[in-house]
This record gives sequence, C-alpha cells and structure tokens, in this order.
Amino acid sequence: MAMPEIVTTMLGASGVGKTTLLTSIYEQFSKIKEVNFEFTPDPDTEEILQKNLRDLQSMEDKVIAKEGERGIEGTRAVAGPESLPEFAFYLSKRERQLLKLSFRDYPGSYVLKDNPKGRQYLKSLLQESTAAIISIDTPAMIEPHKPDSLNRKNWDLLKDKSGRWHNAKNHPEEILSLFKSAYTNLKEPKLVILAPVKCETYVQTPESATKLLGCIKDKYSPLLKFLSDPSRKDNIAVVTTPIQTVGCLFFSHYFIEDFNKPRFVFKKNNSMDTYNPKDSDHLLRYLLSFLLKRHNDQQIYQRSPILRSVRDIFHQQSIFEEAVKQFAKTRKSTDGFAILQGRELLEIKE
Repeated sequence: MAMPEIVTTMLGASGVGKTTLLTSIYEQFSKIKEVNFEFTPDPDTEEILQKNLRDLQSMEDKVIAKEGERGIEGTRAVAGPESLPEFAFYLSKRERQLLKLSFRDYPGSYVLKDNPKGRQYLKSLLQESTAAIISIDTPAMIEPHKPDSLNRKNWDLLKDKSGRWHNAKNHPEEILSLFKSAYTNLKEPKLVILAPVKCETYVQTPESATKLLGCIKDKYSPLLKFLSDPSRKDNIAVVTTPIQTVGCLFFSHYFIEDFNKPRFVFKKNNSMDTYNPKDSDHLLRYLLSFLLKRHNDQQIYQRSPILRSVRDIFHQQSIFEEAVKQFAKTRKSTDGFAILQGRELLEIKE
C-alpha cells in the first residue's frame, strides 16, 4: 500500500512569512519532549530549512523588514509552478514512515490578480489540499496610520486608522477570491488555519491576545462569512493559531520610503536573546486533530481515497494512533488560539 500523503497549502503574499513559519515548525518540533512519534523532513526539505534556520539564528538586535535585504529568501519558481520545491515531512513510529505531510509553498506573487497562471495553480492546489494555512503579517494587520507620515487633512478623514498596510501586505481580497474559486463545491472536509506571524508584540498578555483575535475576526470577516455559508459550513473547520515565528524580535515602529512602501522595524528586548520560536507546534496539533477526526468518520473516508488510506494506517498502527492522539489533544485554545467554526470536525474520540 502506498504511503498516504496529506497536502497543506501555505497561503499568503510575498513577505508575510510563509517560509519562516515552516522553518519554525521544523525547529520547534525537534525540541518537544512529550512526543512519542517522529516528525522528520526529507533530505531536500531539511537542506532548505537548515539554511533558513542558520539565517534566522544569525539575526541582529535590530531588523528592518525590507524585501530582498533582510530575512530568509522566499520560495522561487525558476521554471514555473512545476519547479517549486516540496516541503515534505514524515510521521513515523519505530523508524517506519507511516504518513507524509506535504506543505506547498510558492512565490507570493501567485496570489495577485495580475498573475492568472499563478492563481490557477493556487486554485488547483487549494482544491487538492486537505488544509490551508493563511500566513498573516501581524504588524501590517494591526499597526495604525501614522499622522506624522500623512497629510493631516487626509488623516482626519480616515475612518479606519488601524492596519493601514493590511491590504497591501496580506491581500485579504485576493485570498478571499481564491477561496471562492476553489471552495465552491466541496466534496470533503477542509481545515483553514489563520496563522498570524511576527506576532510576538501582540500576545504577551491574555488581554493583548484577545485583541489580536478580535482584529483577525474583523479584518477577515468577508472570508469568514464566505466559509460559514450554510452551503459549505459543515465541511470547513476554521481556527486561529498565532505563531511567534522568531520569539526574540518585537515590533518597534515603521517608516515610509521608496514609493510609499513601509519598512517595519523589529528589535530585541535584550541583546542576549536568541532565536526562539513559540507555539508553531500547536498549528501541527490542530492539523493532526483534524486528521484524527476524519479517521473516526466512516462516511468521509468512503468518499475520499486519500483519507481512507490514512484511516487504514491508524487502524493498523494503534500505538502510532495513540501517540498522535495524545499530541493533538494538548492543542492550545486560549491566548489567541480559537476554533471559529467546525468544532465537530476537530473533536478527538477517546
């Protein structure tokens, strides 16, 4: 029997942090002591992520987010979508690989409406994928307009003084359009994860994390409304998972330069602080919760050959199933983590 593969789309425009998020998942999982199974990358994936990890670990006390000058290099397609790398991980027990998790990244320009070939690729990828992770540039979504960088008259006329750069950086309208094209006639359940990254500044207290959650619901309300439509609501689970993708850098301020583009500045609170991502494992816990629920849903597996294969693996490997279940059960549900829709699709059978 061929190894079942679960595909997840990393959804987001250029510079929002898709590749950094994958790197933090890779780095943090290796440190979790509670896990009684392996989560290991294939050699090509490990080579890419190790390079990214070295770049992130060498960050200075102050980082200016400017595309092409700082941070890790984004995913490129030198010869079109067919040349894109696959980020592949294997869930294993006792050195036997049982389940393949593929995370598909791509150049952020594919999200934009002026790239029809890229958007067609993403539509097909979303239809193929069991889950989609929407990476959200948190400072761009939250930080307000700055009166000192705008004409005062225009500032007074603005109704929404928060998240000035949200549309320009996160492209929520383009993201919504992609979901509308891909999720019109769902044949099996999907998991949508809204993952704010670069969010260290906004999750340090329960109060600030609650505000972050409220901001997500507000800024992505059109998408949430579409996903909750009665025609598809029962087939879609939606969760929020704020990920501190670096852990040691906090938003400081932004300034404007070069064709009215923002440059976000991040600083360490202490020069001795080092790269230390937090909570990326909980994103994986939600993904595995979704798969475990599907494992227990006979009707769904009859309709989906891929999920039927997953179910067979869990049935044959009860020790592996129990290890994955214990890991998934400890997912976070506070501090900005929340199930916005489809709780029944994430329930884990005892």
